[in-house]
Amino acid sequence: MEKRIRLAFLALLVTLIVGTVGLILTEHLSLAQAIFLTIETVTTVGYGDIEVHSNSGHVLLVLLMLGGVGVMLYFAGLMMAFMIEGELAGAYGRRKMNKKILNLQDHIIVCGAGRVGRQILYRLREEGASCVVIEKQEDLANQFVEEGFLVINSDATHDETLKRAGIDKAKGLITALPEDSLNVFVTLSAKGLNPAIHVVARMDELETEKKLLRAGADKVISPAILGAWRMAMSILKPVSVEYIDTVIHDHNIAMDMEELRINKSSCLVGKTLANSGIKQRTGAMVMAIVRENQVISNPAAEEMILEGDLLIVFGLREQLHRLEDVAANLIKLDLENI
Repeated sequence: MEKRIRLAFLALLVTLIVGTVGLILTEHLSLAQAIFLTIETVTTVGYGDIEVHSNSGHVLLVLLMLGGVGVMLYFAGLMMAFMIEGELAGAYGRRKMNKKILNLQDHIIVCGAGRVGRQILYRLREEGASCVVIEKQEDLANQFVEEGFLVINSDATHDETLKRAGIDKAKGLITALPEDSLNVFVTLSAKGLNPAIHVVARMDELETEKKLLRAGADKVISPAILGAWRMAMSILKPVSVEYIDTVIHDHNIAMDMEELRINKSSCLVGKTLANSGIKQRTGAMVMAIVRENQVISNPAAEEMILEGDLLIVFGLREQLHRLEDVAANLIKLDLENI
């Protein structure tokens, strides 16, 4: 469509130039008069205020009427079709996207798709998480639509916008807006609409952390502090940092970290790490146990696994998938031979 519009515009431009030059040579009109009469002819206006006296001038106008008018109508038709189709396609696309958002469950809402939000979205996509983007800037929102994200082009501080993003069914919300005050406002709104939602908020100023926590944020993160810590560790412990980067970010290495909640029906309840068979049978390593508000780092082999514990485990992805099946009693471990 765009190529045809460019060609039609070029043909129209050539027609106007030929008509203008021809009228100047045949009728000795001024440049302004020649342009006006040429446009008047190809647009079929026909004011009749400028008369043509020579036969060559009449022939030229006849050619403009036969050819130029057709070119003009063709160009106008293409422009009209482009605008109508664009509006229809845009309306259809928005309706289709809204339907997808409406059907989402346990997704993540990301407020703000700037420098920080962009990286968050790309990481969530790599992890296969369902997410909805709320971005106020239209050009930025359209960019993420083209990249295949579900986007709402609106203000994240409005309750109605959060409702459209399905906040009542979302499991988490990340507010990465450029101003701390906006992140506080979004946090308050999100917790008011869904008190159970897990909120991670961005902060720039240190004094904002307490405000965000009071507003209900479950986790407050400063990109500046994290970046500074990372740079310092990269200079002090370059080998260790490079190893962690390789393990976490290199997609050729299938290592990962997972959170595993132990339910009442799990076969791991009541067993110690030593006789649970986790390491021996799955190969995954338990890095920590979160029990209520207590974090047990590097737990001992004698540490017992209780109902409701959250295991933070590390290993190959297939090892983690196998451990998930074990914890859900989908795979029985032969503990007698361990």
